[in-house]
Amino acid sequence: MKKQILAVAVAGAFAIPAFAAADSSVTLFGQLQTQIVHHSASGDDGQFDSGFRQHDAGQAGSPTDGQGPNRIGVMVNHDLGNGMTALAKFENDFTTGAGGGDNVGFNGPQRDIYVGLRGDFGQIIAGRMTSSYNTAGKDPLNGTFMQARVQGGRQGGLGGFGNGGYVDRGVRYSNSFGIVSMDVGMFLDNSQDGRAAWSGRLNFDLDPVEVYVAHVDARRYENSDADTWRTTKIGADWSAGPFRLNAEIEDFKRDAGIAGPEAEGNTYWAAGTYSMGRNDFVLSLGHTRLDDANNSDFAALAIKHSFSNRVMAYAGVAYNSTDDAGGNFDDTTSTYDGSSDLRFTGVGAGMRVSF
Repeated sequence: MKKQILAVAVAGAFAIPAFAAADSSVTLFGQLQTQIVHHSASGDDGQFDSGFRQHDAGQAGSPTDGQGPNRIGVMVNHDLGNGMTALAKFENDFTTGAGGGDNVGFNGPQRDIYVGLRGDFGQIIAGRMTSSYNTAGKDPLNGTFMQARVQGGRQGGLGGFGNGGYVDRGVRYSNSFGIVSMDVGMFLDNSQDGRAAWSGRLNFDLDPVEVYVAHVDARRYENSDADTWRTTKIGADWSAGPFRLNAEIEDFKRDAGIAGPEAEGNTYWAAGTYSMGRNDFVLSLGHTRLDDANNSDFAALAIKHSFSNRVMAYAGVAYNSTDDAGGNFDDTTSTYDGSSDLRFTGVGAGMRVSF
């Protein structure tokens, strides 16, 4: 009985503001995913413990979570009249149980937390948010163990500025002009006046294909005094009937800073999807070339089944090959040292429920 009363009270707390004024709406939303994956490795000198693991996201060969889809949040819209809307969003990350440990529950405010205005002038938001560079959702396997951004297919979090990352102290403006839409962002570094990172993206709707280009420059953010810290991408999203094709090329050059050691090179990624009824068949391929460092290749093959627009199950296999990356394995960080080639394979299935 107490649990029922608590549930009614929580629901009422979110529902009452929506009825309190006709010009306001409050939406509670969330998403939960878990998966079971068999991970195996070769070239690791027997350091990696192959076997089944249950986790939320991760990647092929990684027993830890990361870059996952789990979230719960509140979205507020308040009609100000004259075509203008005030908005606020709070979105929190959580895990159902990391594959390499016992971390379960909320992980702090790791997603969107912002306020903003939307109208004929476009939309402007301020707070914590993704950068303009983020296009993580273009990957049809985003958030699963087969996602490309963490295993040699696309750039990952990059200290918040990459695909699926979140950055503090941001201001972003977006608007559409016919077939062109734009998104620009500035992210302040409070440690010193005049220090900030910048991001931008242009999308061109050339039906049946969308072409986009994005760039981020973070050489003066979070006390980083790098001479160069930039990443640029060009991508295309084409669809016709049951077929869809996504492709991206990313070029990066970064001195040591907020996202790790010095890196320079290119990332190539493509994914093809064929839809048949409620089933999507996906093939995803990627390659990362690093100057004077190890290169990696990635491939994934999957099937996704949509029970509804809010419930999805998936199964598949992901493979990652990295040159000169093997050696001793640290199970808590999923990293190696050494000079041998390393091969990871993940085979598994999962389920995602949204509300």
